[in-house]
Amino acid sequence: MRQPEAAKGRKKKTVLVVGLGRFGFALCERLAVLGQHVVAVDKVRALVENVSDLVELSAQLDATDEDALAKVGAKDADVAVVSIGENLEASVLATAILRGMGVPRVVARAQNSLHARVLAKVGAHRVIFPERDMGIRVADLFVFPWLTQFSPLPGSEYLVGSLAPLPEMVGKSLVELDFRNRYNAVVLLINRQGSQFLPSAATIIEVKDVLLIAARQKDVEPWANRLYEEGGDKA
Repeated sequence: MRQPEAAKGRKKKTVLVVGLGRFGFALCERLAVLGQHVVAVDKVRALVENVSDLVELSAQLDATDEDALAKVGAKDADVAVVSIGENLEASVLATAILRGMGVPRVVARAQNSLHARVLAKVGAHRVIFPERDMGIRVADLFVFPWLTQFSPLPGSEYLVGSLAPLPEMVGKSLVELDFRNRYNAVVLLINRQGSQFLPSAATIIEVKDVLLIAARQKDVEPWANRLYEEGGDKA
């Protein structure tokens, strides 16, 4: 599988994925593209076979069996993701076992809030709700279509993404605009006719520039909404 340019030279981590349903499969697929060492396990042989061509190691085993996990090198994993879906007991036991084995970071998928609390109590470093989070994301995209241009920064309320400048920005420098205070945003890069560069305080914004910014969603909304109202797809 060909890796993207960004994956080349990146430190390779070992990620153990426990549970190879749709979420687990997608996780393995993306991690492989990103050049990571993936160990994929599941009790169901068909699911293991489905992912075997994507990852470096796959195995059919019971994730509640500590000896079986040890045999596939679970103790050497940098990250373990417990993506077991319906079997809540297996999910909790696997999470507890992996924490007990000393895996530095254990991420577990929860089905509901009670499941999440139990996973946290047995030591999961992070609990995720893929279906809930995706539902929220899709709903937000309906209401705020410009969000397709942005990605959340993990562990924060900030987004990073690209927007065209507002009319009042054009022909003025960042310092003249008092950009950071006026828009509650930071310009990280400017894309000018295909060339990207780091702006200085004296950089003057041009009409065809595309600004890569970091800001909170509530601060981006007025800017992005104006662009959509005035130009339809300028954002």
